[in-house]
Amino acid sequence: MGFAILATAMLLAIAGPAAVAPGETMVPNDSGTVIVNARAATPASPDIFGTVALGAGVTAYGARWRRVSAADEQDPRITALGAAAVAACPDPLERLVLIHTDIGRKIRWQRDLETWHVSDYWAQAGETLSRGKGDSEDIAVLKMQVLKAAGFSPRDIYLSLGRDPARGADTMLLVRVGGHFYALDDRSPQPQRATAALRFKPVITLGRGSAWIHGRRIATRQARAASAALR
Repeated sequence: MGFAILATAMLLAIAGPAAVAPGETMVPNDSGTVIVNARAATPASPDIFGTVALGAGVTAYGARWRRVSAADEQDPRITALGAAAVAACPDPLERLVLIHTDIGRKIRWQRDLETWHVSDYWAQAGETLSRGKGDSEDIAVLKMQVLKAAGFSPRDIYLSLGRDPARGADTMLLVRVGGHFYALDDRSPQPQRATAALRFKPVITLGRGSAWIHGRRIATRQARAASAALR
């Protein structure tokens, strides 16, 4: 799992204690002590499926996202899956495909009402792995934890909540690789570029420490007409 190291390191003299600000780490070396700012970079804005993403601040889904993101990271089954993917695929995009297809074979899609007897429950990765079934967000959360175990940065992994013409309310895992967003649809055998051609319509997307709502650009003439209608 990678956390971005930001800012340039500042070399200090060994003599005397040094003050360390919140989020900074003291790293000793042969010539002195380096203070490094270890705050993670802000995730890239997920302008996906032909939409424009705008920062949403605090959302009702934030607590759920934080809970499942922090859970089961050290589950030996998950770390083993991540290590196997790294060994099999040095290339990140190939590794993404492998994890997507491997979890797709292991987990059967099933509604929360059938699995948990409630209308909506976000299962932790270990729970989904143990049961071998789950709905879209359960499968997405499991893939997320295996991806992190396989070296993908948490800031490049997103969970998008929206609508699908066939399923209605739906969830999609997104991963940013090489500057491009890929959608890990549990009905598709391969990850797909998150372009406007796909049927999924995102409403809100959650990322590491961030949330966005989605809208669409309209043509200038349409924008003027809409503005005039509101006057």
